[in-house]
Amino acid sequence: MKLPSFLVVAAGFASSALAQTINIGYPTSGTTLHRGKSVTVEIQRPNSIMGCTEVGIALAVIGCSSASSCPSPSQQLGSVLYSGPFTPTGHGQAGYYQNFTVTIPDYLNPGPGLFSLTHLCLIGAGPFPLLEFRNASVTLA
Repeated sequence: MKLPSFLVVAAGFASSALAQTINIGYPTSGTTLHRGKSVTVEIQRPNSIMGCTEVGIALAVIGCSSASSCPSPSQQLGSVLYSGPFTPTGHGQAGYYQNFTVTIPDYLNPGPGLFSLTHLCLIGAGPFPLLEFRNASVTLA
């Protein structure tokens, strides 16, 4: 009988850790990004009960030969637009987020692309690392 209760507790910790997500507020999937132009990227961090010590993020974009041929961000990032600290601040009802102004490289081919966010933070008193990837399918113009 002790094993099932252990599994319930372990599942609770796992779901708490998974709640430590980060989101791309902008650009969203379907956005057109213009090569050679600046864009303001919004990275959001939802409120969470469990502590997450931020290590940093990387923002990147990669051109793809077709919408279905983009590599996974865990395998290839493409052109890194930003790598460094992530220090979101509270904005009332809008929650916690941080904006980054980046320039989309003009050497990328026009067409389908993938904008990606890589996030690393340390969870809990242990701590253990949490590495996350988020992406948005975009069009490069």
